[in-house]
Amino acid sequence: VLPFPSQVVYNRVGKCGSRTVVLLLRILSEKHGFNLVTSDIHNKTRLTKNEQMELIKNISTAEQPYLFTRHVHFLNFSRFGGDQPVYINIIRDPVSRFLSNYFFRRFGDWRGEQNHMIRTPNMRQEERYLDINVCILENYPECSNPRLFYIIPYFCGQHPRCREPGEWALERAKLNVNENFLLVGILEELEDVLLLLERFLPHYFKDVLSIYKNP
Repeated sequence: VLPFPSQVVYNRVGKCGSRTVVLLLRILSEKHGFNLVTSDIHNKTRLTKNEQMELIKNISTAEQPYLFTRHVHFLNFSRFGGDQPVYINIIRDPVSRFLSNYFFRRFGDWRGEQNHMIRTPNMRQEERYLDINVCILENYPECSNPRLFYIIPYFCGQHPRCREPGEWALERAKLNVNENFLLVGILEELEDVLLLLERFLPHYFKDVLSIYKNP
């Protein structure tokens, strides 16, 4: 068990089980009395310098203990004079993530969406119902560049080079994981990840595994 951290950031990677974890966090925040700070912004992961400063300022002034969660690439709080929080995240096999995103773009999910048109309303019908095997084998743009690099910038950060697939971004991401992340879990081993979170951050995640298993 670590000394009690009062600032935790979960900069969640898209299509890596974050919806499940956020639902758990809502229950846990009521149970354990920490401040769950969520964001309604889901499609802006790259920020300008001013946007970074503003977001870090807003996070840092939240009532502690807090857990902040948003789809956003790694933010270096210390660069702007803030206290560096404890980071956690969950990733998954990049091909599985691509498959999940392929169908999510077309049909949404269970989140109160009455029909799939809400998810990508301007998508043509022939594109919406395109068989993924045809998409891959015939090199459609969406499937010939399946953004397997997508996960790396969440750990590399906001530097422009973090957006360029290559060794530099990968090495910087690994460095940030080692220096700033308490835990990077794997969705394929979610129960073990939850157990580790419960052990490492009991003030936030105590009983999370039993809640997750409860129908």
